[in-house]
Amino acid sequence: MALFYRWKAYFLSGGFTLLPLLLLSMYSLALVWERYAFYTRSIAGLPRFLDALRSMLSAGELKDALAHCKQYTGMASSVVQAALVGPVGKDERMNAVERAIGRQTALLEERLAALGTIGSIAPFIGLFGTVLGVMRAFKDLAHATGAGPGVVAVGISEALIATAAGIFVAIPAIVAYNYFTTKANRFADEMRWVTEEILDRLTQT
Repeated sequence: MALFYRWKAYFLSGGFTLLPLLLLSMYSLALVWERYAFYTRSIAGLPRFLDALRSMLSAGELKDALAHCKQYTGMASSVVQAALVGPVGKDERMNAVERAIGRQTALLEERLAALGTIGSIAPFIGLFGTVLGVMRAFKDLAHATGAGPGVVAVGISEALIATAAGIFVAIPAIVAYNYFTTKANRFADEMRWVTEEILDRLTQT
């Protein structure tokens, strides 16, 4: 119970800016969980899928490769199928592949901008709360007769809670944003590499 009142005191001393930071933190965690679940479903087993696909391509088993793609439920399936059964011309088929990669990458990058925005603005919201708290501390000092520097020190230490909260919200959001962005870019690169292999092999046959 004492711990609850202590955290309540911290929250109240941090000022009204802690409320939007709390809401942003909850929204950020929800986004991270949703994106993680989506990435797990969409890119699950991708290395194994690509290894098996390359083995079939090396053996010239294009029909088996196509059947393997249809059985795979991840995002890479539609991209590889665009390379295997797309338009006749290589340039036209490559354009179809790029469109397929763009569509899948856009799905992976969906809502990542929100994470990046939260990571960018959360420290500024916290800093704004700290500035307001410091102003309130000096105002209290001006109205406190015979008060020493301790009054300001207490007010500033409480105001810094807002800055700490802003950093606390921003760090997970930025880490998650960089992680998911890297995964999406890596997926796009791997798809380009494997589809180029497919198109080169189809050209040789």
